[in-house]
Amino acid sequence: MTPMPWHDTDLADALDALRRDDAHVETPPHVEAAVLAAWDRAHAPHVDTRAGQVWRRMGAIAASVIVAAGLGQLGRELQRTTQASAELARSSGTVLLVGEPILRGEPVRVVRMRVPASTLIAMGVRSATDGEHVDVDVIVGEDGIARAIRVGM
Repeated sequence: MTPMPWHDTDLADALDALRRDDAHVETPPHVEAAVLAAWDRAHAPHVDTRAGQVWRRMGAIAASVIVAAGLGQLGRELQRTTQASAELARSSGTVLLVGEPILRGEPVRVVRMRVPASTLIAMGVRSATDGEHVDVDVIVGEDGIARAIRVGM
């Protein structure tokens, strides 16, 4: 059997018949209430619960504690490094930090050179020797920029 083609008038008549039949059908009240309640739940604005607020505040407090502990550790490390540098300066001569600090694992070179004493005086360092020239050790970073200068005593 081959299907018969629909014509616009047949379709219009079928839709009119469906509309007339549907007009007599009534949705039971409990089904209508269930559908409306499901719609309201699906489209209700999000209400932040007290538990959500507590967890958010606890997360902020935990992050603050971690940041404070990290800053405390950083301060102790800087203090330890500064004390070590001061002890090195007292034991081996004057050390000037002239650039960025040396990064852990950064390749550096130590260049020993003889410079005029007037160069150090211009940098604010008094030389222990009375000669015209002073021996210095320059720590040079990977980028070719001096990181520190040690003046030999």
